[in-house]
Amino acid sequence: MVAAAAILAGLGSLVAVPAVASAGDRHGAAASSTTPPVVTEKFGSPPLACNQNTTVGLEGCGEHKVLADDKQLDADIRAIWAHLATKGRQDFVIAQADWQTYRNADCQSQSDVYQGGTLAPVAYVNCLSTDDVSRRQDLKGFFAALTQGMSPKPAFP
Repeated sequence: MVAAAAILAGLGSLVAVPAVASAGDRHGAAASSTTPPVVTEKFGSPPLACNQNTTVGLEGCGEHKVLADDKQLDADIRAIWAHLATKGRQDFVIAQADWQTYRNADCQSQSDVYQGGTLAPVAYVNCLSTDDVSRRQDLKGFFAALTQGMSPKPAFP
């Protein structure tokens, strides 16, 4: 793990690793949260340019895809948030923070296959996108259960 951190530090801006709050911070924030959680990334601003012919460009394509996926996730989260009671919102904030922690660790682990290589950041952003798509499916099922029996049936984004 120390070697991976050293490599990531050496890569500098090529690897985008989101910061995540500690468990204590998440639980404290959940108790007072009045807005839906959002998925955030620590990509450069603006993100890298997309170019299918270079490794950095492939990373840029991945960043743009992840940012688009995150916008869809945020819409899903807002749709669910609108139907949650206070306790449900607190638990949902914690669940989302824990999911993002999992996602970041999962993708870091998957990119470690290319440790020291130029494909590591590309693998990382592609994994983020894959995990975002999977989370959207989870949230779709959650929304269906949450809104079961409502008439008219609310639409999921």
